[in-house]
Amino acid sequence: MRWSSESIDARIRRELGGVALTSFFVHSRALPAYRFVDAYRAAEGWAGPASLIDSESDEDLNQIFHGRPRRWTSRRLKRATLQPWPCAAGEEAHLPVDRFWLRGAGAAGGPVAVRVRYQPIQDKAVLEVAATRSAAAETVLEEIVQRSVAGSIYRGRLLALSFEPGTRDVYGDVEKPESLRLLFKPEESVEDEDVVIDDDVRTLLWRNVVDLHRRREILKRHGVPVRRGVLLYGPPGTGKTYACRYLCARLAGTTRIVVTGTALQQVASIFSIARLYQPSLVILEDVDLVFAAREINLYSSVLGELLDQMDGLRPQEDIGFILTTNAIERMEAAVRDRPGRISQCIHFAAPSGELRRRYLARYLRAYDGAKLDFDALVEATAGATQAFLKEWVHRAVQIACERLASDGDALDLQTEDFADALAEMRHGGDAASSRIIGFGTSL
Repeated sequence: MRWSSESIDARIRRELGGVALTSFFVHSRALPAYRFVDAYRAAEGWAGPASLIDSESDEDLNQIFHGRPRRWTSRRLKRATLQPWPCAAGEEAHLPVDRFWLRGAGAAGGPVAVRVRYQPIQDKAVLEVAATRSAAAETVLEEIVQRSVAGSIYRGRLLALSFEPGTRDVYGDVEKPESLRLLFKPEESVEDEDVVIDDDVRTLLWRNVVDLHRRREILKRHGVPVRRGVLLYGPPGTGKTYACRYLCARLAGTTRIVVTGTALQQVASIFSIARLYQPSLVILEDVDLVFAAREINLYSSVLGELLDQMDGLRPQEDIGFILTTNAIERMEAAVRDRPGRISQCIHFAAPSGELRRRYLARYLRAYDGAKLDFDALVEATAGATQAFLKEWVHRAVQIACERLASDGDALDLQTEDFADALAEMRHGGDAASSRIIGFGTSL
C-alpha cells in the first residue's frame, strides 16, 4: 500500500466500487488475543486476491461505515504497526495490527469488507465483516471463524498456558488487563528406552492415555467415552512430570496443553481451549495447590468450576486429562474418587532395586562406568527417588572431575566417588532432610 493522504472511509468506498457505505451491515466477533494470528490468516485465506488497506484506526468498522468522524479521531490513512506474534516454537510472524480486505461489487456475493485488528488496551483481537446483506456478513464471519479454528497454529501442538495478572494505576484505572497466553513448548523426542518405569505403570499409562487417543474413532463407534481423567500421585521426584513428557511425545497430532501455577485457576479458559482444539490432552500439574479438599481450600469457587466443567464434558468429546499431585491426601475427594472425572489413579513410588539399577545405567550411559560396583550403588540408595539418583550421578561426576589434570584427560568414575557424593548429599541426614533430598523417611 502506497502512502496516501486519503481517508480510510474514502478508500474503502472507492475499492468497493463506489457503493454507499451506509448500505452495509457490519457484524463483529471479539476473540482472545492469542487467536489474532489464526483470525488474520483465516481472513487472508478467505479474501484471496482482494485489495488491502493496512491502516490503524481507533474506530470500529460500524463507526467508519455509518458514523461521522469524531473530532478527536483522524481517519487519515497511516501505516499500521507491524507486531511480532509467536506462530510456533521459536518462530514469529510480523503482522499489521490492523488490516482491511476489500472485495468489490464484481466479486461473487457482492462487495464485502473484512477487517482484523488487535486492541492492546483490551488485549483482544476483533474480526469485523461488512456486506450489503446482513445474512451475507454473518455467513462470511462464521466461515472465517471456522477457518481460524480448523487451521489454527495451535492445533496438534505442545502448549503451555500462562496467566498474566492485570495492573491498575493509582486511580484504579486498568493500565493492563489480565491476560491468558498460549505459549509454544518445544517438542521433545522421548524414546521408550529413555523412560525407566515400572511395567505395570507403563501399561496403565499407555492404555488410559496413548492407546485411548490413537483408537478414539473405533472406540467412539463402540460407545466407549474417549474423555478420561488420569491422576498421577506420589512423592516429589518420582517421575510424574517425566512420564507426562513421555506421553506428550507419543501423541503427535493431539493438542497437548500443560497448565501449572496460577494458570490452574483459569478453569473456564482451560476447558474452552481444550474444546476448541480437540482432540486434546490437558495436563494439570500439582493440582493440590488449587484443587485441595474443600475444607482447606482457599480457591473453593475455582474447585466448584472445575467440577462443573468436568461434568459438562460430553462423552464423545476428544478431551483427556492428566492431573499430578505430590499429596493425594490433600486432593478434593469429589475429584479423585469420582469415576467419570478421574477414571484411573496411578501411584509413582520410589523405585525398586531393579528400577534403580536401570535408572543408574541410563544416567551413566555417557560415562565410563566399567569400574563401578553397581550392586553396591543400588543397595546404598534404597528408598531414593529418581530425581535423587540423577543428581547423585551428577555430583559423583563432579567429584571425579576434581582428579583430572587437564580438560583432555579421560574421566575415570569410581564407586568411591558415589560414596563421597552420597555422604555429602546426606550431610545432616535426619528424617526431614532425607525427605527433602529424595529419600524415604525410614533411612
